[in-house]
Amino acid sequence: MKVPPLLSIMAGFALWSVLFLLLYGVQAAGCHLAGGEASAIAGYYPALRWTLVILAALGTSAVMLLSWKKRTTRPDPSKVDDLTDFTRELSRYVWLGAAVATPFTFIGVISLTLCGT
Repeated sequence: MKVPPLLSIMAGFALWSVLFLLLYGVQAAGCHLAGGEASAIAGYYPALRWTLVILAALGTSAVMLLSWKKRTTRPDPSKVDDLTDFTRELSRYVWLGAAVATPFTFIGVISLTLCGT
């Protein structure tokens, strides 16, 4: 399947942004549903923290796996032209950037306090 060049370049950070919105949306919803009840959000590993850690781990794994797949996929030599080669190489670097940005931005879920407590 031939992916349009612009979509190929944008896909890494598009996935990152969807995961970012999902992760912090779940955090906001969890804090709202806890209603300030200390037992729901306090403690070392409450249910909300575990949910966020699992989502962060799954999201980071998905981005890293797709980044690795993008780096190891080789083009068909008979169908390569300059534009295809350029977009493939640029897409690889963008996926690498998304793979680095994902754990960097999701680490706050693990290391910071929840719900301003």
